[in-house]
Parts: sequence; C-alpha cells; structure tokens
Amino acid sequence: MRWPLARQLPLLTALVVVIVVALTLTLTYQALVQSKTEATHSRLIGLMVPLVQSGETGTRSRVAALEHLTRDSSIQMSLATFDATRGEVKDKAVLRLLESVRVPTDTGLPIELWTADRHRVAHVGGDVGDSASSPEMRPLSGRAVTKIPPDPPGLDSARIGTLYSTGGRVYFWTVAPVFRGGKRVGYLAQQRRITNTPQTQQMINALFGGQLSLYVRNATDDFWTTIDGHAAPPDTRRDSMESGFVAYRPGASGLIGTERRVRGTPFLFVLEVPRSMIVAEPRATLRRIMLVTLLLVIAAAGITWALARRVTRPLRALTTAAEAIAQGDFSRRVDVAAEEADEVERLAASFNRMAGEVEASQRELASEVESALAVSAELEAANERLQETSAEAEEARDTALRANQAKSDFLAVMSHELRTPLNAIGGYTEILQMGIYGELNAAQQDALLRVARSQQTLLALINDVLNFAKLEAGEVSYSITNVPVAPALAVLEELVAPQLRDRRMQYTVQPCDPSVAVRADSEKLQQILINLLSNAIKYSPEGGRIDVSCEPTNGKVHIHVRDTGIGIAADRLDKIFDPFIQVGRALNRPHEGVGLGLSISRDLAAAMGGSLSVTSVLGEGSTFTVTLNRAMT
Repeated sequence: MRWPLARQLPLLTALVVVIVVALTLTLTYQALVQSKTEATHSRLIGLMVPLVQSGETGTRSRVAALEHLTRDSSIQMSLATFDATRGEVKDKAVLRLLESVRVPTDTGLPIELWTADRHRVAHVGGDVGDSASSPEMRPLSGRAVTKIPPDPPGLDSARIGTLYSTGGRVYFWTVAPVFRGGKRVGYLAQQRRITNTPQTQQMINALFGGQLSLYVRNATDDFWTTIDGHAAPPDTRRDSMESGFVAYRPGASGLIGTERRVRGTPFLFVLEVPRSMIVAEPRATLRRIMLVTLLLVIAAAGITWALARRVTRPLRALTTAAEAIAQGDFSRRVDVAAEEADEVERLAASFNRMAGEVEASQRELASEVESALAVSAELEAANERLQETSAEAEEARDTALRANQAKSDFLAVMSHELRTPLNAIGGYTEILQMGIYGELNAAQQDALLRVARSQQTLLALINDVLNFAKLEAGEVSYSITNVPVAPALAVLEELVAPQLRDRRMQYTVQPCDPSVAVRADSEKLQQILINLLSNAIKYSPEGGRIDVSCEPTNGKVHIHVRDTGIGIAADRLDKIFDPFIQVGRALNRPHEGVGLGLSISRDLAAAMGGSLSVTSVLGEGSTFTVTLNRAMT
C-alpha cells in the first residue's frame, strides 16, 4: 500500500520507538533478573553460613556430651560387670547418667548403653523395639535405621548416622564407643530428631517473607526432610549455576537454591526459594516501564503526525504544481507565506522562481525551434551526402582488404609452389656433387656449388615470404615459456659460424647472468636473433665486428646486437621495419634478400609481448635491441 507521507512518518516513528524500547526492555529485564538472582544467592549464602555453623556447633556439643559420658567410671563398670542372663541394669546412677545427656527437644527419645557384643545394658526414654539388634542395625521397612558400621571394632570415635523417617517424624542416631583400659567394651547410642527452632523460623520469615524452604538431606542417599522434621520429596532435576543451582521439584516450576554440608555429619542443609519471587520485582518494574513507554509512543506518534501534516501540506502543493508543469501548464504557482518561512516554504519559493524561468525559457525555446527546424533540414541533406561518401569509403576499404588478402594468399601459394622445384634443384645438385652420375672436374664442382648457394638463397627468400604471409594471416602459433637468455645466446655462434668465416668477421658474446630468463617462444626468439645477426653480417664490411649482449632491467630484458656496418640514415630509421625495405639497396651494390627479415622479427617480438628497436650512426654501425618481458623466478 502506498500511504501518504503524513501517515508513514508517525507509523514509522512509532515502529522505531517500539523496536528500540522492546530491545531495551528485554535487556533491562534480563539484567534485573540476573542482578536479583545474584542478590538472592548472596542472601541465601549469608543465611546458610549461620545455619551451618549452628548445626555444627550443636552437633559438636552433643557429641562432646556423649563422649564425656563414655569416660564415666560408672558407665564403664556397668559394661564390665554386665551379665546378659540377668537382663538390663536398673542401676539408678547409670540411668541418671544417661538422662544427663538429654536435651529438651529430644524428650522421650531413647538413650541406650550397649556392650561390644551387642547386648543392651540399660536405656532411658522410649523403646524402639527389637532389643536384640544394636541401634544402627535395627530394621525399618527392610533397611537399617542408620549406616554406621555394625562391626564394633570399626567404631573408634563418635559418629552420626543418616536421617530416616518413622511414625511421621525424622530421626537419626549418635553413637559413641566406650573404652576401658584401651579396650572397647561397648558404646552409647542416642536417638535424636530433626526439629525447628523459633529463632530460625523468625530469621527465615524476616529475610524472605515465609517463601524460603529449608531442607536437610542425607549426603549418601536421596532422603530429604523439612526443617520441621517431616520427610520431603527430593529435587527432580538440577541445573548448576555459578553461585548455586536452579532446582525443580513436584509442585514448583523453578527454585533458586544453595546447599552446604554440616561438618562431622552426613547431612546437607538446602535452602530454596521460588524463582517466581525473584522475577516478581523485575516484572513489576517492566510493567511500569512499558506503561510509560506506551504513553511515550502515543505522544511521539501524535507529535510526528502534526509535524508530518505541516511538512507535507506544502509538499503536496509542490507536487501538484510540478505535475501541472510536466503536462505543459507553466502558469501554476505555489502559495508561500512571506513571514517566518521555513525550509519547505523556501523550497516552494524557489520552485516558483524556477517555474517562472522555465516558462520564459519555454517561450524562447518555442521561437528557436522554428529556426532549428530549418537548420535540421539542411543537416539532413548534408547527412545524406555524408552517407553517400561513407558508403564509397567503405567500399574502397573493402576493396583494399580484399586486395591485401589476395596478396597474402598469392604470396603463401607462390612461396609454397616455388619451394617444391627449389628443393628438387637442391636434391639433384647434391646427387651430382656426390658423383653418382660420374666424376666431376673442378669447374663442374664450382658450378654446382654456385647452383647450391643460389638454391639456398632462393629458398631462404621464399621462406621469408611464406613466414610473412603466415604472420599477416594470423596463422603463427606461439608456445610462451621461461627461456634462459645465456644458453639462447650461446648457440647462436654455431649457427652463423660459416658466414662469419667467409667474411673474416670478429664475433663476441658478452657474459649474461645465468639466472636471467625471458617470457618467449624459444624458436621464435632464435629466429629473431639469427635474422639480426644475418643482417649484421650482410651489411658489415669484411673484417668487421659483431657484439651480442643482454641487459636486464626492472621487469624487462634487452638483447643488443651491435655491428660496425654501413649504418642507417636517420631519415630511414622509421622505414626499415616495413616489408620489402632493404638498407643500402642500390643497383651497384645489391644485397641478398627481399627486405622481410626485420618486418618478420618485429612482428614476432610484438606477438610475444616485446618490441624491436634500432639506433644507428651512418658509416659507423647499428645496434638492434630486442626487448622482452623478464620471467619471474
């Protein structure tokens, strides 16, 4: 839907505000929950410390009282003189000693004195039954009431058994050995129960408003009890956190908790609070922020709507006027308030000025169109004449291309046809020189030698013509590789040695760095260098000198061929690479060749990404330079 700008701006503004606020609220809520969780863990840990200390202190005091009683001589004597056949001892002094370790919270619970061979000597308080078994071995629902080792030799210090439930209450036993003369003669056993103190409950209610749950559980099994001494189900699952855990139990969606073991006992204290209590405050904060945000969004949308109407009203007027001008009505204008004009109104004023200028220009243009039409008619006539001339030029160019192609085809065909009889002449000449048809005298040998030389000269000329024709036809292929320069220069002397001897010329190759290589076709590079050396020998007098050297530079390698020949005039340097051009050609001093060697060499060098250039001084000699790309190793 294409809504007007007056609607789009408030909607877009409200959308942006909602997105930004939603992201901000999400991050804020997460930060508040994290902070509240960490604060709750800190409070739980702070509460856990005194609870554990209180439990450890109470445990130590009860164990100390029991151990103190084991050192009483009356207790030791009653164990030493006990006769199992008479039954339990009814000595009031012994019974008072047993009653002395009782505490108010354990009223009615049994305190028993046993021999090392498992005979009960005396007891006070309730009777848990099954007097034939020691306290830690009495069965309860098919299992022992504690996990204290039953073997008396294994009990050398006071120990506290694990929690168990019976009759709706949770109990545990404290057992201390009795020694006499360094020998264990029996032990004391006191049954105790889990109870809550009003001070502990008040502290819990003050800190967490009654939502905190305090449990005691065995470290050795999954038995749990509340602080009031009622059995409770264990956590079904736990997820560890940095400073505690998140627990799940039946009837609770999520609990934040911490636990700590009471030293000297098999018990752990567990503190848990509902996670809903932690997130309640952040959620309330979030609701307040969302309410404020909603009001801000509504206010922002209203303000944006008012501004959009104020801005878009002149824009609509501008749009209407622009559409009228586009349809040819240049008289339309936009109403502009002169006082306190804002940017849009100034734009409207500029539009009015522009419309006036366009209207004036349109009238002027209309007057010029008529004169332009006349000029256009003249241009059309001139264009027709130009097209006729262009067609003639195109026809002439095609004729020249066909003639050039015919020339290339003719040269290729004629060169190929001429090579066949020349090869036959060379073959028969070699046969005659071998004396197959009879011995030859010196004059005949000399004549045949001249024929052979002429045949080789003609064959070389024809090869040049054929190579030139292939180059012009684009039929030459190249195999570009890394070609070491030093070996390529070293083999040249063997190839031109006969010519050098015939003309008694000096030939030197300057040393070249063995690591220098060029990107080229090896055969084509050798063809270029042989052409240059042949020309140097051809145009140098007998006894002259030829020097070959290489000069590597940044990314390039220059191969120089210097001679002491006749040189080239300055006005002919730009023509010597043209086909069929020879330096020093004259009727009184003809040179062999048709003038294609330099042209072919230049085209081969260019095809390999290089160039061929020359510098010369007339009467002193010339230097031809092949420049190729250096191979990167």
